[in-house]
Amino acid sequence: MANIHITIDDQQLEVAEGITILEAARGNGIHIPTLCFLKELDPRASCRICVVEVEGMRTFQPSCSTKVRDGMVVRTNTEAVRANRKLTLELIMAHHPVDCHHCLRIGSSKEQDLDPKFCGMCFFCDCVRDGICELQALNREYHVDNLPFALEGCRYEEDVSLHSIIRNSNKCVKCRRCVDVCNDVQNVHNLAMFSRGQDYRVTASMGKPMQESLCVRCGRCVDVCPTGALYMEESIDHMLSDAHTYGITTVGMVSASVLPELERLNHMEPGTLDIHRVIAGMKKIGIDCMISEEQVVNANQELAEKLIQTSKKTAVISNSFAVKNFVEEFYPHLAHQISYYPSVQETFDSMVRGEVAGQFGWDVNTIKTVVFTDNNENGAEAQEKNTANYSMNSREIYRTFQRTGVDLRRIHSKDPLKFGMEKEYVFTDVTGPVAFNYEKEIQVLKVAGKKVAIAHNLGQCRKLLEELESGSCPYDIIRLCA
Repeated sequence: MANIHITIDDQQLEVAEGITILEAARGNGIHIPTLCFLKELDPRASCRICVVEVEGMRTFQPSCSTKVRDGMVVRTNTEAVRANRKLTLELIMAHHPVDCHHCLRIGSSKEQDLDPKFCGMCFFCDCVRDGICELQALNREYHVDNLPFALEGCRYEEDVSLHSIIRNSNKCVKCRRCVDVCNDVQNVHNLAMFSRGQDYRVTASMGKPMQESLCVRCGRCVDVCPTGALYMEESIDHMLSDAHTYGITTVGMVSASVLPELERLNHMEPGTLDIHRVIAGMKKIGIDCMISEEQVVNANQELAEKLIQTSKKTAVISNSFAVKNFVEEFYPHLAHQISYYPSVQETFDSMVRGEVAGQFGWDVNTIKTVVFTDNNENGAEAQEKNTANYSMNSREIYRTFQRTGVDLRRIHSKDPLKFGMEKEYVFTDVTGPVAFNYEKEIQVLKVAGKKVAIAHNLGQCRKLLEELESGSCPYDIIRLCA
């Protein structure tokens, strides 16, 4: 693709033809704020936070969806642009319950006077995304505190029917991220934009409670929600209570999948946080024992390999809670062709209550297992199937550390072996855990002379299941992940 020349904020740049203004700016270190934008999804330009001035155009243009053209002159941070963005935020906040920034609500402070570090240790704010909310961060950036519009207040009840994924429509900013992930990536088609005017909002299966909807509890909507409109049921208080109660033994397992998000939340450079420092943090909050993930995954892999060896035709395997729900909902007639084996957290819980408890002489009735992973479906599985006492994602880990004063940036693990971990474990084989991604292509590889296909999301699962259903499946082994 040919390159063209544009000017952004008086910087003359050479960029690829066909990219957006936002991509050109970020590729050259120029900050443009966004709220609805997610690089893995097609831009919707629904929030209008990323607007910029383009010379020759009468109105502000959304940078996330406006393509660059040769000779274009763009200004991203003029007074008029900033005023427009602040007005947009004030309009959003007029329809958003403000249960964060308690000191602003009672009038004891202004936004620009708040210390984010102090806010992280404050317990007065009620929102689960307080301190890690994209809308809150934008309000800080544009000094939004005294709102010029009448506040609407809460109009909808929280949907807690699933007891794992919680929906609070009052905090929805209509960015459509959750809808696009649910429909275009996961192909579940559970979430949609509904109604019009002031009632225009995201709903599940035409307004049904989540428990009665098509939701398969993959938790990907929670991953992409920028506010507290979608979140996992938290268990911080109960977990910390058990961790500090004499007579209760808490045993944890942490996945390396939590590292990238913890780095981002703690404002650390990518690749600077290792698993040993996280484990040290777990020990500081009171977790009695940490079990190596390698030991658990190896046991889990053995179960998968046995299923593959005993299969006569195409071996279709999965240990995903969400995949099983997806198949039961959309492909029940194929359920008999899929071999399920326990999830890693289920294997971990069984191992702790079996051989580990026997080795250390623990009373199984006083053991509480805690799984620290970045996969939200594990939290839903723990809630519904009791495969672990607690399953906490990266955001919940971060909030737990904030509440207990653990600073990962100040922990230096001198002797990682004492935590039972010899190295970081990254699994790429057919049976190991696979991190969720937005790639549209199914991963295909050769393992021991067999053609293997790995689905990394439910949209890819649907494609493979349809091939299996039609008899055109070209693979020897299929692994389904959500």
